[in-house]
Amino acid sequence: MRGGAQIWLADCGKRLSEVGHQITFILPEDSLILPDVETYAKTVVKYTHEKSAEDPESYQAAFTEVLKPAQVCVTLVRQIRGKYQNVSFMAKCIKDAGLKTFLISKTGTFDPTYKAEFYGGDLLQTEPPQCCTVTIAEFTRQSIIEAFGIKPQFIQTIYNGTDTEKFKRTPEMAVEAKKRYPIEEGKFVVGSIGRFVAAKGQKVLLRAVKKLLETGKVPNIHVLMVGEGDLKEDIEKMVVDLGLSSAVSIHPFTKEPFYVFEACDCIALASFLEGLPNALLEALAMEKPCVASRIYGMPEVVVDGQTGYCFEAGKVEDESTWDAMAEGCAEAIAKIAALDEAGRLAMAANGKKLVFDGHDKVKCFQRILDLIQEKARSTARHFLSGTHKEHCLQAPH
Repeated sequence: MRGGAQIWLADCGKRLSEVGHQITFILPEDSLILPDVETYAKTVVKYTHEKSAEDPESYQAAFTEVLKPAQVCVTLVRQIRGKYQNVSFMAKCIKDAGLKTFLISKTGTFDPTYKAEFYGGDLLQTEPPQCCTVTIAEFTRQSIIEAFGIKPQFIQTIYNGTDTEKFKRTPEMAVEAKKRYPIEEGKFVVGSIGRFVAAKGQKVLLRAVKKLLETGKVPNIHVLMVGEGDLKEDIEKMVVDLGLSSAVSIHPFTKEPFYVFEACDCIALASFLEGLPNALLEALAMEKPCVASRIYGMPEVVVDGQTGYCFEAGKVEDESTWDAMAEGCAEAIAKIAALDEAGRLAMAANGKKLVFDGHDKVKCFQRILDLIQEKARSTARHFLSGTHKEHCLQAPH
C-alpha cells in the first residue's frame, strides 16, 4: 500500500480535514497508510482483504452504515478480486440502501480488462447522476469512454499534480544526494524509481544499458534503481548476468525521492503499463529530462525534444518485443546524453515550467476539493444539517 494512489487518497483526506470536513476511512487492516490517516480521520473502519474477496456481502451492512452520514464517498478503481470490485460494491451499498451519497471513483492507468461497472456500478443508471470518475490523464479518460461506453458527463480529467515546493532543487539537497547515493564522478546517471514488478519494465531498461555500453554511445552510463517488489531478486541477478554490476546500483524504497532525482542526469520509465506516474512529474519539477514509453498519459508530459523523449513500448507478456523496446529506450537516453549544456538547460527549464504551470499539486488538489464540495452541496438537502460536511474515503488493497 505504498503506491501513489493510496498516498494520494491519504493526502486528499488530510486536505479535506484541514478545511473542516469530517472524514471516515474504510481500509484493509494491513494498509500502510493507516498510521497517517488515524491522526486526522474521524473514524477508521478496517476490513480483511481475503474475506472481502471471498464474501463481500458480509461487509455490506457495515459499509452501508459508514456511508449513511457521508455526503460523498471517494474510492480508487481497482481490478476485481474474487467476488469483490470496490467501486461497484460501494455503489451497490449506496443503491440498495437508498442513500444519497455521491460516489467519486479515481483511476490512473487504463486497463482494457476492466468493465463498465467498475466506474460507477448501479449508480451509472441513476437520475440525476450519483457518481463520476476522475482520471489522472486525458488519454485514460478518452480510452474509458471509447472502450466501455461511459458517457462523457460521468468522467473528467484532473491531474494528480506534484508538490512543487518539495521538489525544488537546493545546494543542500545536492550535498545530501551525493551522501545517500554515492556514484563515481563523470558518470551519466539514469534514475529508475518504482516497484520492481514486470509492468515497470526494469528488465527492459537493463537491456538498454547493455546496448549503450556495447555500442559505446553512452560509455559512462550508470543506472540508479530505487524501489522494492517481487522482482527485486530477479533484477539483481540480471544485473550480474549481464555484467552490469559496475554500471547499476540498487537501493531500497525511499519516502524522499527528491534526493534520487537530484543524483541523476535523467529519469527513465520503460513501463509496459502506466497512467501518469508521480515519478515523471517529480523529476520534471526538479529539472530532470525524462525518457518514457509512449503509452497512456506519459506522452502528455514527456514531450519529444522538449522535456525528454518517448519510445515505443513492447508487450509485457511477449518477451520477443522487449529487445526493440530496449533499443528505443537506449536511443532516447543517448539523445539526452548527447545534448550540450545549453540543450540540457533548455530541456530542464521546459520540464519545470510544464509541471509548475499545469501540474502543481495545490492547484490540482483544489480542483478535487471543488468537485467534492460541489457534490456535497448537491446532496446536502438530504441531510439534517445544512452545515453537514462528512465524507467516506475507501482504499482497496
